[in-house]
Amino acid sequence: MIARRIRWLPRESISRTMETVDTVLRGGHTRRHVCGYPPVLRRTDMLKHWVFFIAGFSAAMPAKASLTPEEVGIVAMAESRESRAVAEYYAKVRGVPEDNILLLEGKPVRQLPRTDWDGRVRPAIRRWLQEQGREERIRCFVTCWDVPLRIGRRSSNAAEVVERTEYLVGMRETAVGTLAELVARLAALGTAAPGQPSQRPRWEPTVEREEVTAAVEEAFRGAQQRLGALAPTSPDRKQQTAALEQAFGAAVGLNGLLRSITRGRSPESFKGDAARRLEMMRGQLLGLGEGLQAVSRLPDTLARDRQLIGLVQRTGGLLGVLEWIDTEQELLRKNETAASFDSELAMIKSPDYVLFRWQPNLLHYRFDALPDGLRDVIMVSRLEAPTLEITHRLIDDAVRIEREGLQGTVYLDARGISYDPDKDQAGSYGQFDASLRDLAARLKAHTELKVVLDNEPALFQPGDCPDTAVYCGWYSLAKYVDAFEWNPGAIGYHIASAEARTIRKPGATVWCSAMLEKGVAATLGPVFEPYLASFPLPDDFFSLLMTGRYTLVETYYRTNPFNSWAMILIGDPLYRPFAKNPPLSEDALPEQLRLPGEPGVPAPPLTPDLPAQPEAPAMPDEPAAPEKSELPGMFGPSSPWQVGGRRVGQLPWPGAAGTGLRQRPASGLLISGLQRR
Repeated sequence: MIARRIRWLPRESISRTMETVDTVLRGGHTRRHVCGYPPVLRRTDMLKHWVFFIAGFSAAMPAKASLTPEEVGIVAMAESRESRAVAEYYAKVRGVPEDNILLLEGKPVRQLPRTDWDGRVRPAIRRWLQEQGREERIRCFVTCWDVPLRIGRRSSNAAEVVERTEYLVGMRETAVGTLAELVARLAALGTAAPGQPSQRPRWEPTVEREEVTAAVEEAFRGAQQRLGALAPTSPDRKQQTAALEQAFGAAVGLNGLLRSITRGRSPESFKGDAARRLEMMRGQLLGLGEGLQAVSRLPDTLARDRQLIGLVQRTGGLLGVLEWIDTEQELLRKNETAASFDSELAMIKSPDYVLFRWQPNLLHYRFDALPDGLRDVIMVSRLEAPTLEITHRLIDDAVRIEREGLQGTVYLDARGISYDPDKDQAGSYGQFDASLRDLAARLKAHTELKVVLDNEPALFQPGDCPDTAVYCGWYSLAKYVDAFEWNPGAIGYHIASAEARTIRKPGATVWCSAMLEKGVAATLGPVFEPYLASFPLPDDFFSLLMTGRYTLVETYYRTNPFNSWAMILIGDPLYRPFAKNPPLSEDALPEQLRLPGEPGVPAPPLTPDLPAQPEAPAMPDEPAAPEKSELPGMFGPSSPWQVGGRRVGQLPWPGAAGTGLRQRPASGLLISGLQRR
């Protein structure tokens, strides 16, 4: 790691470092820039932003009342008699106004082309919402029989994709060339001709980033050693040390400089002008971080890329630019821009956004402190099953069981995977397995429900689960095990990779379709590989549902992490299976699910869901630095720069959690690999 491995510079004053910082802040830290910099947020602009931000978060937002029929919009296909019939039946049974039925033009298809969604369907739905005050009234959509199940990927030949691809190739070539020049200039420092750059590395534009990083590290170490051999009072040493500091800023950016300057020093140790400049650096870094997060949420266009590269270069230097470009090129190659129709529909009121992977679901409880005006998500559930008869049953069972109350046994199928919240990442296999065990413990301690927990690797087998009211477990990919006698109104889901890829094929073995056919009233699942962290945690979802406070769709959207992605919810959105006799009191909920303002619940943070700022991991022992250096911490081993990783310093990074850019969950886990027999 560059900033970790470079231990010291010859004796210089901290003011010299601060002057270098000023140069970096002005955008003049390298003679050839990868691209022009956008303006840095002024301090007054930052203060205005934070005043607004804090004002919006200063009090917990009251929860809206439970969803009502008047707030439900029904989506059906105009050219499908069956789709219209389901929509009309649901409206009649639930008392949804006929004016709330939206008929989409076009022939029914299972997968809607992305171009059709963008150019025809999405604009039509948005226009419908804007009429007659529906945009303010409709909080939920229910999609009916024959509404498309999926939206296809964006074409790799789309004009905007080709444009971005060509731009990133060119910018990578420029970044590699600039880094080669930097290496050549470093190689000349401390030599007889410091002003004459050595021969540049002969890198191809597609050179591996690791090779470039290693060369830059080696060049820095060599320059340090040569400058260390110069006399402390030598004018050349002073001038060339400044050049080395400038090169360091060019390589790792403002964040690397800040961490290097402050390593091992308390804030109180900086006095006068140094303290003021340090505060300015922190303010600039905060502004850059907010700029990165804001710009990264914009649609993935050439204009966005140009802004982001400038911000990334200021923040993480040329190496940060190279890493960002590589990440974007990989995303373009994978082209993970498909979604379930329902999950994309949830974002219908949002401005254009990045299509790669997912968008955070702002109705999730992590965002409870956000004002309602910033949580512009429409909840979506689906009324569709292997047959029309079963589809009608979903509605009838929900209405009847809501009056009577759901009865029966809770079956939870964990598999004994250990989990340490202090060591294991969120979205890990262990976390989901532990959530099943936590749910079992909560229900046994706080309800009178009969709960059966299987914590062994094997699945429940036929005959194991009579009188089933609730089920959750994993992992048998697309291979339903007929272990259950489902009670009317039963709810369950199976955590696996593609259990809703079809829901209209009688006799299918994917879990969603099979469970609907066998008797459940509600389930959820993915239409393609979603990655593990896309599922609601079982302890969150079922605990909240069992309080009776929320409808099915509200429960799902308070616990579903992502929108514009793979998951769908199937069932009557207004269904409240435990409304009559809630088995779980709200004070027994996990703390994070209790509404702010309730007894014992702390106020939400002013900045929810922003990435943590962890300390850099410890590095192996290295030779001690010379005792006489007035730059303690400069280029020291605790700098956060992590070459080849996903982090540029400790700054929220385009693509990191909380920025809105689609990335794999922290654990990066596919659900596959957990196949059980």
